[in-house]
Amino acid sequence: MRYLVTTDHTHIPTDHQIIMVDGTVPGWEPRSTDLHWDHHRPNGADIQIDEMPRREPSLLQTYATDQPPCFVTTQVDADACCAAAWVQLPAAILQGDVHDRLRAIAWDCDHLMVPDDLSAWAEFAAKAGAALKFSAANLVGSLGLPPDRKTWNLAQWEQYTSAAFAQGTQALIAAALGQRPWPGEQGEADRYWDTIAANARYLLKEGRVQFIPTATGEFAVCDVRNSAYPIDPRSFYQAIASLRPLNALRPETLLLRDHKVGGNQYTLGCLPRHPGKVQLDFTAGLFERLTLAEQAKRRDAEGWGGRRTVGGSGWNTPSQLTPQEIVAVLDSPTVTFRQPDSRSEPGL
Repeated sequence: MRYLVTTDHTHIPTDHQIIMVDGTVPGWEPRSTDLHWDHHRPNGADIQIDEMPRREPSLLQTYATDQPPCFVTTQVDADACCAAAWVQLPAAILQGDVHDRLRAIAWDCDHLMVPDDLSAWAEFAAKAGAALKFSAANLVGSLGLPPDRKTWNLAQWEQYTSAAFAQGTQALIAAALGQRPWPGEQGEADRYWDTIAANARYLLKEGRVQFIPTATGEFAVCDVRNSAYPIDPRSFYQAIASLRPLNALRPETLLLRDHKVGGNQYTLGCLPRHPGKVQLDFTAGLFERLTLAEQAKRRDAEGWGGRRTVGGSGWNTPSQLTPQEIVAVLDSPTVTFRQPDSRSEPGL
């Protein structure tokens, strides 16, 4: 069995049965024997596993072929691990507490909150997601990778994230089967919130949270380019809360970070507790408009994509848009852009 995190369809093996979960690798074409679930589409479920059925002895065994399976996703996170575990677990296990725990972890990963019916699992889910991240960080040394992630090439990133995908999925399967505690239950993530608060202070001190004024409220932008370490979006939202009241803000947010091939990459998200969140649907034409705006500046630019309340710019090509231009696309279905000055650089 193999686990692969990639955004390059040429890296997907042809001698394996592909099980694609939580995002689709651009350019990949599934065969009739491959399994494919993706909630990043209009009317997609809020979390990946809500798109997926339950089978005995498992989805994986029900649809097995003579090829070994390869689980593939575009980005390793707790939701992808939950989906890969779901495929391998029998329906008899995916009941009761196990069912609720996996859904809560996936919800917390994708929405930084859980719905009311999973409120009893809110703290558990946050700690489980954090524990999976902490456990993944420990892989750096065991894989023989340089400690400074800024020096990694694409192959090293793929090696690390694929190993983290495998490790996180296997931990969830073992916990669901009662073979080990669930991630976070042994106190390994108890200091998680201290880290979130510390990183929020870092964002504030460095002036990395800014606001774009619009007619419907301020639009929050977080710039984590050249940051020495990854920043959890919770730190961004905590920093926002210390600067502005919720009613002064729009529900959408923008995170700007370094693209893996150089340049900028965006994540378009939303404030988890904003009342306007329920009215958002980025899949209703917005990603298409952002793609057109992107390709007006670079013809071969990869498109934007995602699900109802979160998405982002292309995996494999950096964005040419500025935050102000992204807001303009959000607010106008007809906005267009000309080719930029070659000397200009997107930024705040």
